[in-house]
Amino acid sequence: MQGKNRNILYHLRTQGTGSEGIHIRGIVNAFRKKGYTVDFLWPLGEGDPTVRAGNNPYDRKKSKSKLEVIVPMIPGPVFAFLEFLYNFWAYRNFKSLVKNKKYLFIYERHYFFSIASGLIARRFNIPLVVEINELAGFKRVRKNHLTRLAMWCERSLFKNATLISVVSKHIRDEILRRYKEVSPEKVHVIPNGVEESYFDENFNGNAIRERFGVQDKIVFGFVGFFLHEKSWHKLEWFLPVFLEATEGMDDVAIMLVGDGPGRKGLEEIAKEHNAEERVIFTGSVPNSEVGHYLKAMDIGVIPHTNEYRSPIKMFEYMALGKPILAPDAEPVVSVIGGIQRDYLFETESEDSLKKTILHILATKNKWQEIGEKLNKLTREKYTYEKHGETILNLMEPFIEKSET
Repeated sequence: MQGKNRNILYHLRTQGTGSEGIHIRGIVNAFRKKGYTVDFLWPLGEGDPTVRAGNNPYDRKKSKSKLEVIVPMIPGPVFAFLEFLYNFWAYRNFKSLVKNKKYLFIYERHYFFSIASGLIARRFNIPLVVEINELAGFKRVRKNHLTRLAMWCERSLFKNATLISVVSKHIRDEILRRYKEVSPEKVHVIPNGVEESYFDENFNGNAIRERFGVQDKIVFGFVGFFLHEKSWHKLEWFLPVFLEATEGMDDVAIMLVGDGPGRKGLEEIAKEHNAEERVIFTGSVPNSEVGHYLKAMDIGVIPHTNEYRSPIKMFEYMALGKPILAPDAEPVVSVIGGIQRDYLFETESEDSLKKTILHILATKNKWQEIGEKLNKLTREKYTYEKHGETILNLMEPFIEKSET
């Protein structure tokens, strides 16, 4: 894209922490590396939300804003309606920004009940990219409310969008099924990934293994937040099955990297199975240090993922050359199935999980080769820099048209 205007307006309505923050930072940095300036429309302030990427939203040591404290106390239906009313604030602020500065396009990380960006894009003839991670009505941890209104908003937004970026084929298929007026050429599957800088870091896994006394053990590892018993990670389902499958194997441990309200329950599971020494709790780890812990693992673990998400931890495991124990959900199979299909278990099947764990342990001689292939695949296809370039290339003809 040539010309003097190199401005992109990024709109988000999230805290910008955890894995969503990593995705936000990845895409924003991809644009910046190509020489674009990224401004933000963000209800939590005027700063740069990418600095919060990877922060644990359950970290009790960090202070929260008044908004972050109040929101969980609001009843679900009331909060859903407030989400819709947010459009009035967003529209007013969008209008002020686009009148004072010319933008190549608006990029929005989609949230439920969003219509303001689409209305602004149509009124001011600004191309709009909408990134979709889930749709209204999908089964999720937080209960859905006012779903019909949310779907009406989706229909309006998608109609006004120039490009719709989705993280999985399932979301693409569902959009085209629900909203017949959306052209298939408008919807593109762009999964999660890692930043290229991830490959340049000098991560030291040996120091971590020594710290936790697992130098001579086979270490399976999980990175994430420990939520309540209904969390999408399903660690409380996975851990007892893992411990039963590896019972009596003192040389096999699992490292759980992170923290959260569900930790106590996981500790109780380890105690019930007399496996306290084989279940390693690292506590909360700064995002900048997670790579050291990944490096210390032999096998990356994804206990569960639904059919529409794209697990960021999968790409992080891949980047560091770690074979992955994961469910056979489409977003997983479509990425790594061609390399390590026999390391994937039937989703939520205890018997399949146990068999897969034992198979992985019996094929240790293949780990290095698998890891090298996963690392190579990530470098070639799954970096945010490549995803950002894809988006820019797809948007180029629309930007040229809007500027004429």
